Amino acid sequence: MKKRLSEVIDSYIEKGEISGASVLLHKDGKRLLSLNSGFADRKNRIPYSGDTIIRLYSMSKPITAAAVMILIERGLLDRLDPVSLFIPSFKNQHYYDSEGSRHPVTREVTIADLLDMSSGLTYPDDSTPAGREAAELFDRINKKLGTAEALSTSEVAEAIGSLTLSFDPGSDYLYGTSADILGAVVEKVSGSKFSEFLEKEIFGPLGMKDTGFFVPGEKQSRLARSYVAESHLKNGPAPHEKPISDDGTHEYLGSHLGISNRMEKAPAFESGGAGLCSTLTDYMRFAEMLLQGGTTPEGHKILSAETVRYMTERNRPGFIDKSFHERFGLYGFTYSNLLRICVSPEEGDTIMFKGEYGWDGWLGPYFANYPSKNATLLIAMQMTDFGTFSLTHKIINIVASGLS
Repeated sequence: MKKRLSEVIDSYIEKGEISGASVLLHKDGKRLLSLNSGFADRKNRIPYSGDTIIRLYSMSKPITAAAVMILIERGLLDRLDPVSLFIPSFKNQHYYDSEGSRHPVTREVTIADLLDMSSGLTYPDDSTPAGREAAELFDRINKKLGTAEALSTSEVAEAIGSLTLSFDPGSDYLYGTSADILGAVVEKVSGSKFSEFLEKEIFGPLGMKDTGFFVPGEKQSRLARSYVAESHLKNGPAPHEKPISDDGTHEYLGSHLGISNRMEKAPAFESGGAGLCSTLTDYMRFAEMLLQGGTTPEGHKILSAETVRYMTERNRPGFIDKSFHERFGLYGFTYSNLLRICVSPEEGDTIMFKGEYGWDGWLGPYFANYPSKNATLLIAMQMTDFGTFSLTHKIINIVASGLS
């Protein structure tokens, strides 16, 4: 397995599609495979390693979901709560219909809508009116990063709530800023900053010492650089990929979705959808906690086994799954609680197991738990706009075909 993975990953490095990658596979609570190839920092020739810090982007979402589940099992939050109870701008919202006309929503966005991405909230997208509104907002957020005027987590949530939705809440699926709102909800319910809640309830108990919303100075040398693939440069970089270094390494130097690229200081906006950084070693502690029913190997309980079951096994209506499949091509999966969850492995385009779950991120990191195999697969890379792509599929197939 390791030989096959090395050959495939090295071929993508040679083509300039990635700068490097790490793969970590655990089974039955033990390390089955660890592979590091290529450079986390091309300019300074720093290789990928087990303690390389990566920007998780959307692989932050499962951690945010776990934080919400902690509040749900304590009776402090209900999936059916209207979001306006915590974020006032979610009261009296409007949505765009297919013709671009605005209408009052027929019901309010709920916590369940945020967890299942059926809220109508969208990421920046120049092709739709709601997406253009979101793009204007995130342009303002990005311009204020690191300044005294930087928007806080709750201020970003309030601003997002004032935008027009892409559809009537609960009527469709759309991947968007829902998890960012959940981060603000956690703050409102817990009475503490989102980062403080995560540290107290998840990172501290799990020993995730390299996970957070910024990378302090003494750890900056371990933060992987992010890059733009050579194939993405053929027609010139996309607007969000500027600026790019001119030293031949194609390093991405910009900020995306309100996240400062170098993550050098604690941000005002702690993004529940995209803001965390971590190492594969740290993230494995979180993944295995879920795999073991919410309890750490040392016996510290983060979530109950029943809460983890609900978080990772929930199935959703097919009409919403249709939009999820069309958006991501993840046939055989449903989406709920900020996770892809395999319900029909025979429909998939990779080797899959019923009940597997996880998510990935904008720069290519990938997470999958395989409960039927008692195994976890983690992948680290930092290439703009990659998410789950052909290399990811090949890694998945090599690993899944070798699990017994």
